[in-house]
Amino acid sequence: MTTTLRPLDVVRAAVAVVAVRGGYRSIRCTDSAQVPTSWEVANYLSGAELSCPEDRERVDAAVARAADTAAAVYAWCVEGAHTGIRYRTKLARLVKSGRVQPGDMTIMASAVAAWLYERHRAQVDAEQALDARRSRHQGGVGLRLSFTADVVAVIPLENRYYGAVVRHATLVKFRDRDGHIYIWQAATDRLPEPNATVEVAGTVKDHTSYKGVAQTKLTYCRWFPHRSRTVLPQREETER
Repeated sequence: MTTTLRPLDVVRAAVAVVAVRGGYRSIRCTDSAQVPTSWEVANYLSGAELSCPEDRERVDAAVARAADTAAAVYAWCVEGAHTGIRYRTKLARLVKSGRVQPGDMTIMASAVAAWLYERHRAQVDAEQALDARRSRHQGGVGLRLSFTADVVAVIPLENRYYGAVVRHATLVKFRDRDGHIYIWQAATDRLPEPNATVEVAGTVKDHTSYKGVAQTKLTYCRWFPHRSRTVLPQREETER
């Protein structure tokens, strides 16, 4: 690509490509099946063929919806001039110049990923601060609890090896309607989806804290989708 482009046009195209591809792809990506976002943006803006030619219409539609997000990313780049962070300062200078040369495409497209990450971190920090204020330990050790909750996170843990047996574990984090946090180390493949609302029954194993958030640790846990009429079993014998 030899055409000089405006920073806002590049950002808007990058927002669209990230949306269509389901995420940002770094120039350092080693998966030959994935094309770096900056390459896709360059090809899109120059009229060249995309990695999936049939996706051009999808990217066109995403570009049409990307104005607000692109404006927010652009403003974030401008604000970087006052952060003292080398990456942010470079983005600010590039935006201020009003043009993106071919050699600048990678850093300009990466601004979308950096903005999304910073926004995500701010949201996580805000949720954690709220959890620290609201969450309290629930029940006594050994007590069976039943409650409605949202699934905050489903996090794979390291496998545990018992001779030739491999145990796959997953940490499931719940938040009930009053803001109390529960954690369950699941040893089953039947897991709820993140952000789902579920009915949970579990036995209190311990009371812990993580980054200032009180957590009630559950064991022998069972869950069903919210409003399910299924009666929750009192015990899950396969868990240890």
